[in-house]
Amino acid sequence: MMSIFSNPTSVRSISRGFRSMNRSLLLIAGLAALGVSCKGDDDSNELGDWTRKSDFEGVARGGAAGFVVGTKAYVTTGLNSNSERLADTWEYDSQLNTWTQKANFPGVARALGTGFAANNKGYVGLGQNSNNQYLKDFYSYDPATNKWTKIADYMGSGRSGTVNFVINNKGYVGTGYDGNFLNDIYSYDATADAWTKETSYAGVKRRGAVSMVINNVAYVGTGENNSVTQNDWWSYDPTTKVWTQKLDFTSDQSSIKRSNANTFVIGNTGYLLMGESGDNYVWSYDPATDIWTNVQDFTNSNYKIKPAKRSIAVGFTINNIGYITTGGTSSRFDDIFAFDPAKLRVLAD
Repeated sequence: MMSIFSNPTSVRSISRGFRSMNRSLLLIAGLAALGVSCKGDDDSNELGDWTRKSDFEGVARGGAAGFVVGTKAYVTTGLNSNSERLADTWEYDSQLNTWTQKANFPGVARALGTGFAANNKGYVGLGQNSNNQYLKDFYSYDPATNKWTKIADYMGSGRSGTVNFVINNKGYVGTGYDGNFLNDIYSYDATADAWTKETSYAGVKRRGAVSMVINNVAYVGTGENNSVTQNDWWSYDPTTKVWTQKLDFTSDQSSIKRSNANTFVIGNTGYLLMGESGDNYVWSYDPATDIWTNVQDFTNSNYKIKPAKRSIAVGFTINNIGYITTGGTSSRFDDIFAFDPAKLRVLAD
């Protein structure tokens, strides 16, 4: 997984930074001469503003599964602060900024499962139960009726820590861990209620990877194998069923490597953040150039809203806004934050 920044790009960035700094210094000097304080200035020059939304109304948790149907997101299952597996389901209405409890997930309570949406339904399965057994059952959820339905079991072995993506209303689920690290991938066809073996992931076997789908091409990478975080990045074209290696992360981008992270796709840009063994930055990925860019430090204390770093969280996109909710580090979270890459980040008071 790599993205290479050339020296000319760095020089241009530094040059822009000096020009911006000079303008800022002139503005500050002018305001000081007028006896005006800069403290009340609301915005920085940093794009990507965060907003805290109405807290998740279920118990704090990590390792939940999530999916989006329309303008509503769904969070289900997971692991609470007492390491108890959960089966409750919650709906987040992004337009009303409210949470509503829905029908419980019907399978055994679990954590570290997987969730995706296709054909206006959600699909949740896999994970580990309270005895840490690996599960392979799957269920669909219909928001219109608030009902769960058992579907065909996953074709591969029961597992946790998988990656998933959806292209043309077909869900792809694979990699992960079942006592061994895995690289096999299977797709689910809702019409046939059947799983099909697809081309296995071409990188190192792993768990805790992430995915992005941009223009009907999936991009998959990060994750870990035997505690070694991976720095490769691959694309998958479902029309050719071929995995293509993209640029690995370079040495100056080694902090992109991580596991159990989150992604958003907004427009034609992918965003990567959170996770274990990585940094505190939001990174953007441009598939047209195969280049990663450091967007911001989301924990920077100079800014008003600073989401806590976490892993095994639920991330999703609705109407070009990215969301992060739940997750954990040494504790569990029940907050939710929205990220708008088009807005300037608001400074702290």
